[in-house]
Amino acid sequence: MEKAQIQSLITNQVKIIYSLLSAFGLFIIAVLDLYEEKYHFAIIAAAFAFLLVVYATYLLVFKPEKESSYPEWGLVSLLLAFTLFGMQESEQVVHWVYFVPIYTFFLIPFRIACGALLVYSAIMGVMVLNQFPLETRWQILFTYGTCLAFSFMYALLNERNSAYLKKIINTDPNTQVYNEYQLNTDLNKELVRANRQGSQLFLISIAIPEQWNNLKVEELEKKLSMVSRGMRRVLREYDCCYRLDNNNFVILFPQVNKEAIDEQEKTLRNALKGNTKADQILTVNVVQALPEDDVNSLLRKVKGDKNAS
Repeated sequence: MEKAQIQSLITNQVKIIYSLLSAFGLFIIAVLDLYEEKYHFAIIAAAFAFLLVVYATYLLVFKPEKESSYPEWGLVSLLLAFTLFGMQESEQVVHWVYFVPIYTFFLIPFRIACGALLVYSAIMGVMVLNQFPLETRWQILFTYGTCLAFSFMYALLNERNSAYLKKIINTDPNTQVYNEYQLNTDLNKELVRANRQGSQLFLISIAIPEQWNNLKVEELEKKLSMVSRGMRRVLREYDCCYRLDNNNFVILFPQVNKEAIDEQEKTLRNALKGNTKADQILTVNVVQALPEDDVNSLLRKVKGDKNAS
């Protein structure tokens, strides 16, 4: 899946550049704090800079295809804890709150970041109103609100651009398979080829358990990624797998006979065992394209539409 790998590579490059630039800024802060003999703040700033450099080095050296949320969660949690508890020790820490929206929106998913910052902003606002004099509290809250609004609008724009990019490259970045838009294009080509050559065309659908649709987005995506890895382990080099808009999967098998597809179905079922619990079984079905089928009728069959011909 070259397109998915390209997207993952671009994401890693952006994170590396941003992390190194942020580390450089924190290093400057550490030097200034050291010059002013604020040694404990200098150590904290240098520690954050060091962690960002380590994270960027990890992305640069290992080039992970699948993103891990643990480093991001760790960095954000440390920053949130430092600002909230640090303000109780020294008013100098309040200047760090301006970093919080930027780092939070950059490092963790957009929806989770919105919820986390909503709670954080409420707690931080109460602390500022209680701890700072009247002439400075509104200046702090205004500056923080400006940073929060800018970060939110930038993150929202980035979220929309990511969704648009996902459609352009026709690949789902989480599961590393093609999306339904690409399936429509490929299926139309294969139907024309099968009718012209008189060959057979099969599809294998993998339906996820209904219970999964009630999960949180992050939990659902994690399970879908596991299913995708199970499928891709047994696929041949020229087989194509797709994630539908309803989160089910389809594998396209052109120019194969019934015996080969039955063997492939058996292999696929064995590969998918262990991805779900006993009461949450993946449903695997084989769909054969008939001469009268078109793209829409085949998709209805794959999706389990009872009215499909």
